[in-house]
Amino acid sequence: MKVTAKNHDDVSALLTVTLEKSDYKEKVEKQLINYAKNAQVPGFRKGKVPLSMVRKQYEAGIAFDEINKQVSDALNNYINENKMRLVGQPVPMPVNDFNHNAESLEVAFEVGFEPEFSIDLAKYEAPHYKVEASDKEISKSIENMQKRFAEQQPQDEINDDSYIVLEISQVVEEGTEGEHNHQPKTVTVSAENKEAFNLVKGLKMDESLKVSKEQLASDETLAKELGFSKEEAEHLHHAQVEVKVKDFYSLKLAELNDELFTKVYGEGTVKSEEELRAKVKSELDEYFQQNADVHFVNKILEQVTEKEEVKLPEAFLVKWLLFSNQNVQSEEQAKEILESEKAQLKYQIMEGKLMNDNDIKLDYADILAQAEQLVRNQLAIYGIHHLGDEEIQKYAVEMLKDQEQVRQISSEVAMAKLKDIILEKATKKETSISHDEFLEEIKK
Repeated sequence: MKVTAKNHDDVSALLTVTLEKSDYKEKVEKQLINYAKNAQVPGFRKGKVPLSMVRKQYEAGIAFDEINKQVSDALNNYINENKMRLVGQPVPMPVNDFNHNAESLEVAFEVGFEPEFSIDLAKYEAPHYKVEASDKEISKSIENMQKRFAEQQPQDEINDDSYIVLEISQVVEEGTEGEHNHQPKTVTVSAENKEAFNLVKGLKMDESLKVSKEQLASDETLAKELGFSKEEAEHLHHAQVEVKVKDFYSLKLAELNDELFTKVYGEGTVKSEEELRAKVKSELDEYFQQNADVHFVNKILEQVTEKEEVKLPEAFLVKWLLFSNQNVQSEEQAKEILESEKAQLKYQIMEGKLMNDNDIKLDYADILAQAEQLVRNQLAIYGIHHLGDEEIQKYAVEMLKDQEQVRQISSEVAMAKLKDIILEKATKKETSISHDEFLEEIKK
């Protein structure tokens, strides 16, 4: 058995697997003998069925399976040994006259693969921002902690410091009772939700008002504050929604004392308001810097994608789309799909090239560590900062039982490692900037 390659160009080739009858004859014969030993055929005792009868009925199918297995193994071995980074999957060429008794067989495959090229990250430069938390941002973060553990206090009427609980339901028009029975939404708004708050602040307990579908569809901010996505607002089944006040209250913020420090960070970690501000600043600075690092990496990758030339096996990819996707009915349709996906495909090739050239590999410990960090982040949203490592790991292991989570987390780990490589090798233009300025830069 051998594999030969005939290159069409430097990104596509025809690979031909040649099998001699001797490569598979012995294995086919052994399987036929096993079939004969176990076959149950009327008129014959078990194990006494003539081999000629078994051969006539089963040989072609067994030979086909064995040939297919050996061809697949030979093809994969050749691709791996020659370190071919395929684009798409091999496309088998038609075999017009398949005869398992022939002295030799040839099966050919069209393949497309990535071109040989290199990326010198050092020649790329982008701003690398140093972002520090301001006193205002630190105070806001601490206030959010106090709100998270605040005490609700009833009010006689809605004030500017009120939190208003709203029940929002679609108004069913007369004659359509029972159609599209939607569950009401419950949302809580405060002065920070300016549009929704201004809409209802003049109401009393159990009073309501109506908002038209057109108003929600045209005012994305109001729709969002009332709990509707843009798509939901545009596709409401009824012409109006009713917004009713179900409750309102003020918050007595939790005091900045040991009780709050312990609830947020665990016992003994923070002992004073000064230490709390230092701790919060450290956390915000770290979070802001992570975002600044990602921004730098994205800018470098944008430049790499724009400036590096990557030749694609376009003729092969058209064949592959026609072969692998039953919804693609014509060469013109395949070319249109390829054109729309070309930029993303080039990006993936360059990303893979950077990972391969920098020997970026993943192992279970990396993936588990990332899952544990995700668990910590999720718990932090609810103000839980002091769960033990053993408990964190238990939640992470449970998360990794979901294969989709494993795939997504693996991708995040790979990108984190690539980020570290780019941060190390690409040229940084160090720049100090406030967080507000950084947010404006991201919007650009």
